[in-house]
Amino acid sequence: MSTKIPPTHESLSNSDGFIFDSEMNCYMMWKQHEFGQWWRSFESLFTHPLSRTFINSVVDDLEYHQRLSSPRGLFKKKKFNLELTKVAHFYGSGSIDLTKNEIVNGAHSLFSVGLASYALEVFHQKRYKIRWNEPTPRVVQLSLDDNADLPPPSSIRPFPWSKILDVGTQIKSNALTDQLVIKEAGHLEVDGERFMIVPASLLERFFSTCLPHAPRVMDADKIQYPDNWSESDNSILSVIISSVVDIFSRSERSVYINGKDSWDAYLRAYMFDQGWGGAILTSYDSDSYETILTLPKAPLFPFSIGLIAGIWERAHGREFKLVIAEENDSIKATICSLLAYENGL
Repeated sequence: MSTKIPPTHESLSNSDGFIFDSEMNCYMMWKQHEFGQWWRSFESLFTHPLSRTFINSVVDDLEYHQRLSSPRGLFKKKKFNLELTKVAHFYGSGSIDLTKNEIVNGAHSLFSVGLASYALEVFHQKRYKIRWNEPTPRVVQLSLDDNADLPPPSSIRPFPWSKILDVGTQIKSNALTDQLVIKEAGHLEVDGERFMIVPASLLERFFSTCLPHAPRVMDADKIQYPDNWSESDNSILSVIISSVVDIFSRSERSVYINGKDSWDAYLRAYMFDQGWGGAILTSYDSDSYETILTLPKAPLFPFSIGLIAGIWERAHGREFKLVIAEENDSIKATICSLLAYENGL
């Protein structure tokens, strides 16, 4: 099987809130510190540790997409290191030294460990169980143990809210190269703030592996799901939404909504520009604050609706009630006040 061309920032474009590469793989842009906050919030909702689960998902996703080719020919180590550097810089994941088994200036440590683990496995053509420690905030050191041969990663079952997006006929797309700045240390910056790029397929694969450990549906009174969605899918969705609402509530992003134009501006600034998904505001009632949106079925739907719920709560200063309904290839989301909803029953 031939190796695919490694992704480049020049291949990325933003179309209607989704960031794609030339092969239509979807990505999110995260502020580095917010990804760390989200991870802590998400993992805290489980009774099962998830660090190694996430690392394994990174390895499997990179292997599934064949982001690195096996070393061969003259100067194979030098060529492989150059290829690894390009891949690491694409994600904003710092520098990986396979000789020292060390990561310097990585993005989030778990993502960087997963990338380094994948690189070591491709280079040595064997699987490892990796242990890691962080002697300083900028350095991660790896320890390797041989692992039994594992089967290659397989495709994953899509969630009911997920669908492969087709933007082939859409002409409204914007290149991202003007936004992203690669620094010498291998990290990405946008307007002087550090960012990382995370594949949507990685997150979907990770959430699939979390299903056996997901807690029961959280805040069952706050979110109403379609009848044909399974309890396990609803459980993982509720955890993602809760964790995204949590990090938005901790952020310093200001929100003041007084009508449809306000919503459009905040969705564009906080959601569309970062590749967190698309949404169309159908209606907004300035008296009851009921907000109705239409979102495409997509892998990033949990993050999209979680962010929207976070914006709604900050704007209106009250807990949200979310009703999710399927409409063919789209999802209708209705958000209102939980207290008003309960009082109206």
